[in-house]
Amino acid sequence: MPPESTPRRPLLKAMAGGVVAVGAVGAAVRLTNGSDEGPGGAGGLLELSGQGAGGVGALDLRLGDDLLPQVGGGRFRSAQLPTTTHSMVAFTWTGPAEPRIQIKSRRGGAWGPWQTAGILHDLPDLGSGEGTDVVGTDLLWIGDSDGIQIHVAGGRPRDLTLVLLHPARESGDGLLGSETNGRTTSPQARATPTVPRPTIVSRRSWGADESMRDGAPRYNETIKQVHVHHTVSTNTYAKEDVAGLIRGMYRYHTQNLGWSDLGYNFLVDRFGRTWEGRAGGAAKAVRGAHTLGFNDTSTGVSVIGNFELVEPGRPIVDAIAAIAAWKLDLYGRKADGFVRVTSEGSDKYSASRVVKLPAIDGHRDTNDTACPGQNLYDVLPTIRRRTQAVIDRYRNAAEPIAVTRPASLSGTPALGERLVLSPGAYTPADATRTFGWARNDVVIQGATGASYTCVAADVGAVISGGLELSSPGREPVTQVLRASGPVTGPSDVTVRTRGGRKGYATIYVQVSPPSGSTAKATGKVRVQVNNRTKTVSLVDGAAVARFGRGRGFKPGRYNVTVIYPGNGIVRGSRVETTITIPPR
Repeated sequence: MPPESTPRRPLLKAMAGGVVAVGAVGAAVRLTNGSDEGPGGAGGLLELSGQGAGGVGALDLRLGDDLLPQVGGGRFRSAQLPTTTHSMVAFTWTGPAEPRIQIKSRRGGAWGPWQTAGILHDLPDLGSGEGTDVVGTDLLWIGDSDGIQIHVAGGRPRDLTLVLLHPARESGDGLLGSETNGRTTSPQARATPTVPRPTIVSRRSWGADESMRDGAPRYNETIKQVHVHHTVSTNTYAKEDVAGLIRGMYRYHTQNLGWSDLGYNFLVDRFGRTWEGRAGGAAKAVRGAHTLGFNDTSTGVSVIGNFELVEPGRPIVDAIAAIAAWKLDLYGRKADGFVRVTSEGSDKYSASRVVKLPAIDGHRDTNDTACPGQNLYDVLPTIRRRTQAVIDRYRNAAEPIAVTRPASLSGTPALGERLVLSPGAYTPADATRTFGWARNDVVIQGATGASYTCVAADVGAVISGGLELSSPGREPVTQVLRASGPVTGPSDVTVRTRGGRKGYATIYVQVSPPSGSTAKATGKVRVQVNNRTKTVSLVDGAAVARFGRGRGFKPGRYNVTVIYPGNGIVRGSRVETTITIPPR
């Protein structure tokens, strides 16, 4: 038998109206014969729909006696059910029941250990207009799986519904948010600096299907707090998994739980990237659905992972501090102090009770939950200090750095040539200079000096140099300059000749770009034998010129000249050789 978790206190009171139908949303259920033990002891396959709303394959399946029979003592257990590929699992039901649910998943042909699907505590407020009487578990990210077994203790709700989701990976998902978090500013920075907006991957970028939202965003009058959560999902996801994982959350929150939108205002992944959650404008006081009773004066940041199991890395801490500093500074708040807020009713504080809470708190400070996990909760003091340091840096800033003569970029963009970034003039003169170089806007690792020598990999690409000027208490200024054109490289022209006894002359030409370059030698070459000339096109860098058809050469030795004029990237060159026409 799987271990049973301890009961939790009720989290969501039943509300009149607003019931969301479950068991049929996006479902495509097909049971087919198979060798695995399936529903009712027979072989069967639980099949997800194709890529439905939001690009997420889905199965919402009501669990009755046929799939989840009673095994005694208020416990229910399914067979090992084969499925089509799914990567996310949750359960929903209506009413005040609190079943204790555990699952096993089959990955790569092997069944894993039992894991708990805990009751979801991240909820909309009871009077917000988007709460329903649908209760759900946390949405577990388990990776690509093709089988599930379910164990329920503490009674099975009459409408207990299994939710299997599989968000498709979209091309480019792994590249989202790969740009740096710094902000490029003009030399004329603002005289009254504010905390800069961090890089945030937009809803459009991660693929939010806006038709899944229910109505317009709701707004708070102000922001007093940042509530920190965790999603209680895996900690081993890859960069390219995150956008799909968020699409799955979005589908679960809107189509299964009946919320108007994704519950969190922002999400942070283990790589330190920040993602826009709920619609309505990242800079605005959008009312979320994440902290029951305390959504009306706050923003919610949820870190993707389970921080009961692991400690948050530095990228996570920095990302939370960056988004918290930006949001709190927009409303003139401090990050390292306390605020008084009025509860709208949670399982920890009754409605209308005034509570003193940290400006940046963990979900457990307002609700009866372990969220955001002990390891993340333990670093909240560090996050508060770091957030306040960011706010102070900009609130107490002196006059901004002034650029009196812009930086300049000199040098010829050619293989082996050196490009030099001159810093210009600025005040204060002791500002710290940080240099960087990029190839087609992708940072060149290790290139951090004031000069850069072009290499073979640069041929065909545009090189740009960046200079950041920084000084304590001042907003940094960044200048980016591009080279005058793409980097060029020499061509390597190889010529072979063959003379025929009938006076024919065949010239074989191969034009190659510099070794290590991805550039192509294209265009035409001019071939001259004695006083006869032909122009032929290169195909994959090769060309053949044939002479003597109709009027051959007499036996003897002739001069051959091959001229490749170049194509703007691979430079031109000239080769001279000879050809011998043998006696007839």
